[in-house]
Amino acid sequence: MTIPLPILDLKQCDTEHAMRAFIGWWPNTQTRAWLAEQARQAQALYGGRMMQSDHFHLTLAFLDSSPVSALQSLATRMAGWTVPDIKLDLTVRDVFEKPRVVWAGPDDSQKQALDALQQWHEAIWSSLTGLGWAQPPRPFRPHVSLLRHAQIVAGRAHGHRLSPQAFVGDGAGLIVSVPCEQRSQYHLAAMMGSERTGA
Repeated sequence: MTIPLPILDLKQCDTEHAMRAFIGWWPNTQTRAWLAEQARQAQALYGGRMMQSDHFHLTLAFLDSSPVSALQSLATRMAGWTVPDIKLDLTVRDVFEKPRVVWAGPDDSQKQALDALQQWHEAIWSSLTGLGWAQPPRPFRPHVSLLRHAQIVAGRAHGHRLSPQAFVGDGAGLIVSVPCEQRSQYHLAAMMGSERTGA
């Protein structure tokens, strides 16, 4: 399993600081190439800023701004977590109007995959709440963001069927967003089900 991001060693970070973080499921190279093409097509319709190819992911748990000390504790535990075998197809492109995001994801007919993802999401949050995080009330909607800052006309139907593409996972991990001069860069702090960790 690989996630194509620079490594962040949390042991080298100030424990008093807070960092934006999430747990994400990364697609393999072929899936990322397909997502990049979908992002280019969507940008022709909506404008906005395409996600970097190496940043395409399905968010399993958004941790927002979290103390480094808590992230260090989480990273040490994630090696013991398992990544389930979930068969998932990306079949629809749609939008989130308020945050101005265009995304790709599974349609509602994929009940087995959606149920498995929901169970994985809940299992992760069960562990996170035990470590002190509070689960947000919003429902879990599995998706991969393609564009941000899109020009979306409110109230218009934006759902679009896509030729099915398998989402082939290539690892799940704890990701920290590090601010840079022009845009944030994701860094890998720990891998799920692996000894590779930044804790």
